[in-house]
Amino acid sequence: MTNVEVKKDGCLSIGKTEVVEISVDTFLCKGCGICLELCPRKVFEWSKELSEKGVHYPIPVNADKCVKCKLCELLCPDFAIAVKW
Repeated sequence: MTNVEVKKDGCLSIGKTEVVEISVDTFLCKGCGICLELCPRKVFEWSKELSEKGVHYPIPVNADKCVKCKLCELLCPDFAIAVKW
């Protein structure tokens, strides 16, 4: 994890580098795992904690590998992921 800041801020888990910021709204996420399975660069890992809904949520621990394809954001059925740069 180079140049990656992973923190929990309110209900958001944020993976941030100098070129990309990936936010996961842990309240909206239902833990389906689509983002983990479909990310071509394996940016996400499961959290060890549970969200308010009682599910493990994805954390963008490898945000430095993100190529900004936005597949995670586009395919998330709960609109819980945002990719910004």
